[in-house]
Amino acid sequence: MNINDLKIFISVAEYESITKSAAINNTVQSNVSARIKYLEEQLGLKLLIRTTRILELTEEGTQFLKVAKEIVNTLNNFKNSVSKNGSPTGALKIGSLQSVASLRAPDMLQRFVSEYPDMGFTLKTGTTDELIKKVLSFKLDGAFVAGKVSHPDLIVKPVITEKLCIVSSSLYSSIEHLNKSTKPIKLIVFSKGCSYRDILEELLTEIGLRKLKFVEMDSLDSMIQSVENGLGITLLPEALIKKQYAYRSLSTIKIPAKYAQCPTVFIRMKDSASNKGLQLFEDSILAK
Repeated sequence: MNINDLKIFISVAEYESITKSAAINNTVQSNVSARIKYLEEQLGLKLLIRTTRILELTEEGTQFLKVAKEIVNTLNNFKNSVSKNGSPTGALKIGSLQSVASLRAPDMLQRFVSEYPDMGFTLKTGTTDELIKKVLSFKLDGAFVAGKVSHPDLIVKPVITEKLCIVSSSLYSSIEHLNKSTKPIKLIVFSKGCSYRDILEELLTEIGLRKLKFVEMDSLDSMIQSVENGLGITLLPEALIKKQYAYRSLSTIKIPAKYAQCPTVFIRMKDSASNKGLQLFEDSILAK
């Protein structure tokens, strides 16, 4: 067992793909499979469940992923401590809501990358529920999610409070207008587990709207285009619409404060002290 075996296993676990791991590690798929098999033989454990359709970690595989990352992080920390220039190295894999990735992440990442140019960085998007699960299973080092998050294994740091609004075409101009609609209201949303989707559904249900139809999409731009075309409505940060989509034919509808104020938070595992790069990243995004 060597450090390259651990790095190959980590990439397989994070990307859930032998093919992607081979590309990242500049090797062939057969070698990746062989190294995983070797690790399993050395440990006497089944690390992965592999079929023609899925590749996922076993329970023991998730536990070993944590150990493998700690070993790699510890070695990186040692290399950094004896490096002549003292610049931190290694790689971070951070998750983010698509809205945060579009609106907030570019400035935050620019500051971090400028200060620590030798750090590798990957940004993956998903819903709040998806990102929380990936942080808890060590597939992400940390993530930007929305809403109140409470889990005994997570550290949660507030980043910013977004002011949310309903986004519509000219079909609707107010909540009262929505409430008078005789047709089912189509909600253009991400998949279940999206915080904004949950807030929008709760809001519309509270004001008495029951005829709701969900149209799920996996792209923020597709959602915006669909709303502009009059297919339905969605819920997003007001700042995102003003900054990124001011040129589009969209209208924003104010909503009650208890729904409008939504915190964006950064989450990471409590026992991630060995990841110095992650600590530096957290310090960077929380710096005033």
